[in-house]
Amino acid sequence: MPPRIKLLAAIRHASSYPISGSARARNGVIGGCGGTKCTSPFAGLISTTQATSYQRRMNSTSSDSGKDGADEARGPNQDQLPHVSEEAAQTAKILNKRCGDVGGPELEQGTPVEEILKRDKDALKNMPKVLRDEIAAKNNSGSRSFSTYTRQRQQDMQNSGVEPSAAAVAEMIAAAGEIATLEKKGYKFDPPSTDLPRSENLKRRYEPLVDQFTKMLMKDGKLSLAQKHMNMILDHLRTSPPPAVNPTRPLLPGPPTPQLPLNPVLYLTQVIDSVAPLIKIRQLKGAAGGGMSLPIPQPLSLRQRRRTAIKWILDASEKRRDTQFAMRVANEVVAAAEGRSSVWEKRSQVHKQGTTARANLRYAPGASRRR
Repeated sequence: MPPRIKLLAAIRHASSYPISGSARARNGVIGGCGGTKCTSPFAGLISTTQATSYQRRMNSTSSDSGKDGADEARGPNQDQLPHVSEEAAQTAKILNKRCGDVGGPELEQGTPVEEILKRDKDALKNMPKVLRDEIAAKNNSGSRSFSTYTRQRQQDMQNSGVEPSAAAVAEMIAAAGEIATLEKKGYKFDPPSTDLPRSENLKRRYEPLVDQFTKMLMKDGKLSLAQKHMNMILDHLRTSPPPAVNPTRPLLPGPPTPQLPLNPVLYLTQVIDSVAPLIKIRQLKGAAGGGMSLPIPQPLSLRQRRRTAIKWILDASEKRRDTQFAMRVANEVVAAAEGRSSVWEKRSQVHKQGTTARANLRYAPGASRRR
């Protein structure tokens, strides 16, 4: 079946759009109902739909383009009065100033205040006092801008009887001769008055203990990483509070305890030298005859004693729970300074063994035996 068209609904829907006067005129022409009443039932429908299409076509443009520029909102900085220089330039352009006349100002460089005061006579009466004082100072004929010194250099040169150029050359030659006599052969600058002491002739860049500690921290030849750890250790010793020294395990004589963090290198040196053992126990086989080995104490040098103390500190730091390796070593050094480290127990144990085994020194190689 063909679709059914509901005429009443279409008429009601079409009549809901507004129709202007021109559209009504077109409807009358199209529908054939000029001024009389239409008798056809479809006349209203045709005229209404045609008017709707015309109405939509007329309003298809944007609503913004139809606004007038005068109705738009004006900002606070719009439509301002022109500047004094701009107004003067426009006036000169209108009057068509010729060559020789006072023209308008240059807008790129601006207009000096003096030119404005010359043009406007009324402005001279109302100008500030500062400008009045400047003009009065310029017009004052009693002031002098030049020197009144009467003595001249030419008279001095005439009295000397020598030409200026020759006198200057003579002075330069005399000064050069004096400088040459003051210089000594073999030196560009004067040698120092006193000789430098032997302590100032350093052969090493770092302290011996710091260099030895850094080399023992190094693993797999990574010296830069070991130096980084050493910097962190010294920085921790510098920023940590002064150690509370245990009277039963004192440090070697040195500066007071509160002053130790001020010099971290001295702090580290004093702690390591305090816990370093003086001897080591050497097992000598067959010294007394037979196959039994005898413990014989043997003294250590300064570098050997420090190496043993550093090794003990590194071994004790491995038992700590700190995340960073440098912090574990630094905390172990502080613990050794306060007498809480296990390094002190190892030191006392080695010294006790040496005291017990000192009777075996006669069996040491090179020792004289008494009969």
